[in-house]
Amino acid sequence: MKTFKDIKWKQHRLGKGFIQGLLMLDNGIELSIVAGPGMYSLPRDAGNSPDDFNKFEVAIFDQDGNFIETNEGDVMGWQSREDINKLIQIHA
Repeated sequence: MKTFKDIKWKQHRLGKGFIQGLLMLDNGIELSIVAGPGMYSLPRDAGNSPDDFNKFEVAIFDQDGNFIETNEGDVMGWQSREDINKLIQIHA
Protein backbone atom coordinates (compact mmCIF):
# COMPACT_ATOMS: atom_id res chain seq x y z
CA MET A 1 0.00 0.00 0.00
CA LYS A 2 1.34 3.42 -0.93
CA THR A 3 1.71 6.13 1.72
CA PHE A 4 2.72 9.78 2.08
CA LYS A 5 6.36 8.66 1.86
CA ASP A 6 5.76 7.51 -1.76
CA ILE A 7 4.75 10.98 -2.99
CA LYS A 8 7.13 12.43 -5.59
CA TRP A 9 7.81 16.12 -4.85
CA LYS A 10 8.85 18.99 -7.10
CA GLN A 11 8.70 22.76 -7.20
CA HIS A 12 5.17 23.92 -8.04
CA ARG A 13 4.70 25.83 -11.30
CA LEU A 14 4.00 28.94 -9.18
CA GLY A 15 7.72 29.05 -8.42
CA LYS A 16 10.07 29.12 -5.48
CA GLY A 17 8.43 28.59 -2.11
CA PHE A 18 5.66 26.39 -3.51
CA ILE A 19 5.81 22.59 -3.69
CA GLN A 20 3.70 19.95 -5.39
CA GLY A 21 3.64 16.23 -4.84
CA LEU A 22 1.95 13.73 -7.13
CA LEU A 23 0.96 10.18 -6.31
CA MET A 24 -0.60 7.87 -8.88
CA LEU A 25 -2.47 4.96 -7.33
CA ASP A 26 -2.56 1.54 -8.97
CA ASN A 27 -6.21 2.09 -10.03
CA GLY A 28 -5.36 5.30 -11.95
CA ILE A 29 -6.57 7.76 -9.33
CA GLU A 30 -4.07 10.57 -8.76
CA LEU A 31 -3.53 12.72 -5.69
CA SER A 32 -2.05 16.19 -6.10
CA ILE A 33 -0.66 17.59 -2.85
CA VAL A 34 0.47 21.21 -2.73
CA ALA A 35 1.74 23.70 -0.15
CA GLY A 36 2.91 27.28 -0.11
CA PRO A 37 1.75 30.86 0.50
CA GLY A 38 -1.93 31.37 -0.30
CA MET A 39 -2.66 27.65 -0.38
CA TYR A 40 -4.62 25.68 2.22
CA SER A 41 -1.43 24.57 3.95
CA LEU A 42 0.45 25.30 7.16
CA PRO A 43 2.59 27.07 7.95
CA ARG A 44 1.60 29.79 5.51
CA ASP A 45 5.23 30.70 4.77
CA ALA A 46 7.09 29.49 1.73
CA GLY A 47 8.99 26.23 1.79
CA ASN A 48 11.05 24.15 -0.56
CA SER A 49 10.43 20.72 0.94
CA PRO A 50 7.48 18.78 2.37
CA ASP A 51 9.43 18.82 5.63
CA ASP A 52 8.75 22.59 5.78
CA PHE A 53 4.98 21.96 6.13
CA ASN A 54 2.71 20.02 8.47
CA LYS A 55 -0.60 20.56 6.59
CA PHE A 56 -1.24 20.36 2.86
CA GLU A 57 -3.89 21.09 0.21
CA VAL A 58 -5.05 17.95 -1.62
CA ALA A 59 -6.93 17.42 -4.89
CA ILE A 60 -7.94 13.98 -6.13
CA PHE A 61 -8.47 13.15 -9.81
CA ASP A 62 -10.13 10.14 -11.41
CA GLN A 63 -8.63 8.10 -14.26
CA ASP A 64 -9.85 10.70 -16.79
CA GLY A 65 -8.28 13.65 -14.96
CA ASN A 66 -11.57 14.94 -13.51
CA PHE A 67 -11.82 16.21 -9.94
CA ILE A 68 -13.30 13.74 -7.50
CA GLU A 69 -15.72 15.84 -5.49
CA THR A 70 -15.47 15.72 -1.70
CA ASN A 71 -17.53 17.24 1.07
CA GLU A 72 -15.17 20.22 0.87
CA GLY A 73 -15.51 20.71 -2.89
CA ASP A 74 -12.69 20.26 -5.38
CA VAL A 75 -9.79 20.48 -2.92
CA MET A 76 -9.31 19.57 0.72
CA GLY A 77 -7.35 22.00 2.84
CA TRP A 78 -5.11 21.58 5.85
CA GLN A 79 -4.61 17.83 5.49
CA SER A 80 -1.98 16.22 7.74
CA ARG A 81 0.27 13.36 6.66
CA GLU A 82 -2.05 11.00 8.52
CA ASP A 83 -5.10 12.49 6.74
CA ILE A 84 -3.36 11.99 3.39
CA ASN A 85 -2.53 8.37 4.26
CA LYS A 86 -6.24 7.81 5.00
CA LEU A 87 -7.18 9.38 1.64
CA ILE A 88 -4.73 7.05 -0.09
CA GLN A 89 -6.30 4.03 1.62
CA ILE A 90 -9.84 5.18 0.77
CA HIS A 91 -9.11 5.75 -2.92
CA ALA A 92 -6.81 2.77 -3.45
